[in-house]
Amino acid sequence: MPTYEYKCESCDHAFEDFLKIADRKKPTKKPCSACGKKEVKQVVLSCPSVGVDLSMDIHKAKGGFKDAMQKVCETPGIKNSVRSKYLKDRYNL
Repeated sequence: MPTYEYKCESCDHAFEDFLKIADRKKPTKKPCSACGKKEVKQVVLSCPSVGVDLSMDIHKAKGGFKDAMQKVCETPGIKNSVRSKYLKDRYNL
């Protein structure tokens, strides 16, 4: 599922959400959770595309996939995001 980022143009409150493509406009129809104004705009869409061989035991891996996932978590577009936290928790990074 794509990650959508939103920002309130009134107070600069930013947040992100994992939504189906059909639901991507829902947060723009609700008031900002910080200030209550209806000036929420969608600013960024990111669609990660990482292929995973599920037969690999990545939790014990040294290098390879585990190192690659750590690098993904540190990239500017993902660092400190909900997706980064998910990947770190999922793969014990």
